[in-house]
Amino acid sequence: MKSKYVVEQIKNLIVSQKLKVGEKLPNERFLAESFGVSRIIVREALSYLKACGIIESRHGSGNYVLKIPNDSNFQNGSIEYDLEEVIDARELLESTIARMFLQNVTHDMIQDMEYMVQSMEINFLRDDLEKVIESDVRFHQIFSKAFGNSIVYSFLDHLTDYMKTRIWLFLKRDYLWDEEYQKKSIENHKRILQAISRGSQDELLMAIKIHYDTIREHLEV
Repeated sequence: MKSKYVVEQIKNLIVSQKLKVGEKLPNERFLAESFGVSRIIVREALSYLKACGIIESRHGSGNYVLKIPNDSNFQNGSIEYDLEEVIDARELLESTIARMFLQNVTHDMIQDMEYMVQSMEINFLRDDLEKVIESDVRFHQIFSKAFGNSIVYSFLDHLTDYMKTRIWLFLKRDYLWDEEYQKKSIENHKRILQAISRGSQDELLMAIKIHYDTIREHLEV
């Protein structure tokens, strides 16, 4: 797994370069090029190290050593999947769900999804990251439930659980919490709802694609 590999490489870099607490890590672009991975993978690995208290980010400055890594530092779970794969799998599953969604969706489901988007908007203005994530997760859970297949729902719910981890919390705060991204994210969720309201499968598939492309693009910036 690429993200686990990068975690180990950054840990080795801190130890081999004898970086001290408070010293700055190389920038993300350098790390991505050095390890031959995307910035999405680097950012997932850095977010994991932040969740473990090994490094911290300083806005507009970079990432700094907070603690020298050792085995006792890593008590916040592990990276189960590469984030790139999570995004790809979620898009694939939701695109599959979209092909049956319009046949199964109910008025109550649409209302609940609309409420979740409103909650995302309100809680972003309140700077309540956890509430925004909670509403986002619920939006996608309602969507997947309409497929009417418990196995697909369970698998997608498992992938969506990634958004509840401390890794995602740090990643979201550092890379997906600016006003530009959040505005696009809310617009994308509204676009999905508009496609549902119009009963257009083609528009729904395009809206899902735009939603996940936006996440990828912003994580690579």
